[in-house]
Amino acid sequence: MIVLNQGKELVRVESWDDIVGRPGFNGNLNPAEHVLSGIIGQYAFADKIRCGLSDCRTPHSRGYLVVTKSGVETNIGKDCGKNYFGVDFETMATQFDRDMRDKQARERLWDFTFKLDELKQRIKALRAGERGADWVYKNSRPLVESGKGVPGVVIRRIADLLRTGDNALTTERKPTEREIDLARVQGARPPRVIVEKVADIRGLEALQSQNDLRQILVVDLEEGIKEFEVLNVDKMKSTELSRWSKWAGSIEQKLDSATAAISSGQALLTPTNLQPLAILIPHFEGPETFQAYLKTLA
Repeated sequence: MIVLNQGKELVRVESWDDIVGRPGFNGNLNPAEHVLSGIIGQYAFADKIRCGLSDCRTPHSRGYLVVTKSGVETNIGKDCGKNYFGVDFETMATQFDRDMRDKQARERLWDFTFKLDELKQRIKALRAGERGADWVYKNSRPLVESGKGVPGVVIRRIADLLRTGDNALTTERKPTEREIDLARVQGARPPRVIVEKVADIRGLEALQSQNDLRQILVVDLEEGIKEFEVLNVDKMKSTELSRWSKWAGSIEQKLDSATAAISSGQALLTPTNLQPLAILIPHFEGPETFQAYLKTLA
């Protein structure tokens, strides 16, 4: 990869031969006879090329294209530049790297700007629908927030399952006399409780904090889009360019996460899947409220 920094534009050059063929390029430059003027490009290759300084010629894979005050161009690695041109080169390289990052970020953000309408439609499609993101978020809240129709004992057990990463619903009971006698015959200590698996609860990952659909689609994306749309990409400072470029680069991953969370939520939020949790509810906690909640999912 070869990139030239030409004013406000980044020019990508396909072949090293195109660099060597540029007017004024000298692949065997004597640094003692020239004063560094500036850095005009950078390159990175799988195969190594030789340094363009006559006193060095060390093969390297990454480096800079520089121009001298006399207009002669050559290529040097970062260590070569520091060794032969000192602090001037280090200062220029730092500024060049910053300028390159900023320009590349601006390019990405301008490209992203033209995709905003498509992105809005994708978010809208994920949120809408009979069992879309909005439905999943609204109907999953009672499973993690008290006072919304699901008894506390169920909420607490779900929290335990999320903490352990397990989806197996179990209950405990006292051992029968036969189970106690069998343990003694086998030379084992009689069990104090028997743990029995009731069911596997599918889709619990939809309730994990990183899969919060409102956070992903509304806060991170929709509110982020509104904030971004009023900004001028050309006037952004380096810190803003870095922030928004990272945000734009994370969008596809966030959409993928939202899609997976919706699928998990749809699997979770069915009466058949959640009905086994009713076994946890004592009479005084009002099991009928949980049944009413399950009916809303049908």
